[in-house]
Amino acid sequence: MNDFLQNMTPYQVAGILFAIALVAHVVLGFILSQVIKHTGRTKNQLDDHLIKAISAPLKVLIWFGWVYFSIVAFKNQIEALISVAEYIDITPIFIITWGVVRVISGVEAYLIEKDNSVDNDSVRLFARLIKILIVTAILLGVAQFLGFSISSLLTFGGVGGIVMGFAAKDMLSNIFGGLMLQMDKPFSTGDWIRSSEFEGTVEKIGWRMTRIRTFSKNPVYIPNSIFSSIPIETPSRMTNRRINEVIGIRYDDLKKMPLIVTEVENMLAAHKDIDQTQALRVYFNYFNASSIDFNLYAFTKTTSKDEYQKTKQDILLKVADIIDAHQAEIAFPTQTLHIQNSSES
Repeated sequence: MNDFLQNMTPYQVAGILFAIALVAHVVLGFILSQVIKHTGRTKNQLDDHLIKAISAPLKVLIWFGWVYFSIVAFKNQIEALISVAEYIDITPIFIITWGVVRVISGVEAYLIEKDNSVDNDSVRLFARLIKILIVTAILLGVAQFLGFSISSLLTFGGVGGIVMGFAAKDMLSNIFGGLMLQMDKPFSTGDWIRSSEFEGTVEKIGWRMTRIRTFSKNPVYIPNSIFSSIPIETPSRMTNRRINEVIGIRYDDLKKMPLIVTEVENMLAAHKDIDQTQALRVYFNYFNASSIDFNLYAFTKTTSKDEYQKTKQDILLKVADIIDAHQAEIAFPTQTLHIQNSSES
């Protein structure tokens, strides 16, 4: 076979290699299509992601083989290709690294798409860290292969890191802030968060900033370092919604207050949508200017805004019925005008 190739011109060798690569490409495509058809009939989607991830790198390896052996065939005629041939043989390392990164991305996509208890933000974080570690290790290995001193590179990287740290302090604080968000998880993608400066739904937690969609549908981009310096409320993680109302009746109905308060408390204790394991209080609290007020304090079982509003509406209407049943009235601001009789002066 070697004698056969040696008797051929480089152009003929390159042509034969091209034909072999083309046939290998077609055969590989056929095999992969058959595998995809088989895996498509299974419930587990992981194999689909893995096949899709390795397909492109395998095809690129085939064509790299054609390029590499063609360069070897021509290097005796083109002097510049001799130095190219010395370094191009490390290219498969980069292609394989690309394939590994694609496989990690495929596993990441599978875990995100799968309906399970795995947190999507954690999956993204670990996938990114693994990719960074793999790429860094490969680059250091290639640098050593090319003759560079790893210890010198690391020393230079340490000094350069200090300089870059001072120059990009804000950017690094945002990156570390994003890392802390992923690890501490005060909120996740899809959560409703609120602070004194912004409120909305978290759409994406990036390395440098977090995108929040406000309720007016505007995107707001928050640098991650800000979250370490301000308190954040996460209403979407609430366990109950609170009803906290102050209701006033007339001073004329003061003697009816104990019965009204007792019946309102009994109504709440029997209400199917009120969580009886949480605090429940109904007390006469205030002498106000135009009313005597009692406080209604309870928690609903639901956290849905719509269901909460319906429950609260039902309770307030029942409170109004109780007040009316005792022939009392809900107070509103009034003024009494005393006119002095002229005969009294």
